[in-house]
Amino acid sequence: MASRTRGGLGRMVIPAVLFLTVAGCADPGAEPAAARPEPAGPSAAGFDPAAVLAEFDAADSAASQAGDGEKLAVWETGPALQNSLAGVKRARLSKRVLPGFKHQEPVFAVSGSCFVASAKMAVDGEDRPRADVGHFTRAGDGRWQLSHHVMISDELVAATGAFRQATAHPTDELLDAGRRTALTGEVFSRSIAGAADTTVLARSAVLDDQLAAGWSIYTQQMTAAAMTVDRRLTASEWAPCAARTGDGVVGFLTLNVVDTIVSTRDGADAVLAPPAPDLLATGRTTAVKAHTIAVSRVETFLVRVPESGPAAVLGLTDAATEISATG
Repeated sequence: MASRTRGGLGRMVIPAVLFLTVAGCADPGAEPAAARPEPAGPSAAGFDPAAVLAEFDAADSAASQAGDGEKLAVWETGPALQNSLAGVKRARLSKRVLPGFKHQEPVFAVSGSCFVASAKMAVDGEDRPRADVGHFTRAGDGRWQLSHHVMISDELVAATGAFRQATAHPTDELLDAGRRTALTGEVFSRSIAGAADTTVLARSAVLDDQLAAGWSIYTQQMTAAAMTVDRRLTASEWAPCAARTGDGVVGFLTLNVVDTIVSTRDGADAVLAPPAPDLLATGRTTAVKAHTIAVSRVETFLVRVPESGPAAVLGLTDAATEISATG
């Protein structure tokens, strides 16, 4: 699990989105496990989600604190792992150790191949637990891995706690293709400050006031530096399972996007320079200068979809995963 920040230019920082630091496998860690033997891997025998989560906490937290990407890949997969690896790279270049973490008072929506967990997350060095929602999938060899993860605000906990002891279902059974497509398009449009259709998706502090506002500031900074940035959606996917609540569904949506950066000056190169957060997230310590710079990123959204009425984004993560330069 990992923290996220918005990429920027040189020493420019976008506070609206820096605020969105998201704890995850590579941002919070668990209580240090030095006094106990390290588990060999996620449990493959039986299925007690509380036991799986406790085992995950001990091992994944230790891997996060150690900055060990290979061990994180034992316990995580998909967008959760991508986000965590970005957090590890940021921490390493910032010369800091990620804190430990431990889930408390979890509730679950469970199926045989995946489960959704909502819990408090105690983070070392913090007085108050955070609220956390994660999606676990079962690999072919029986191992459980975290695939999606976001933090949510305390006032939204009730929206996820409603699936206590519920059954998880395939997302495509709970949400029809038309609604999934409409929500995917609206979430992406809103993430780049596009026109809002609040009949599809209600206003959200994390989406509209933080992520989209941060994008607007970022594009303004680029303009001031004689560059333009364009974001396009390259892929989208709903997590395999979703949790049914009393009046709707809670599920995860992942967007893969690419930011293309070019100079507006004839013959000039675009430049991303330290300490741009996207450089840190991809492990770079020097500036990238080229005719075209492409930043690939992964964004995960926890979405509550009622039976009728607009959906709502409860939480999100956003991390740069790769930077390429051409020309």
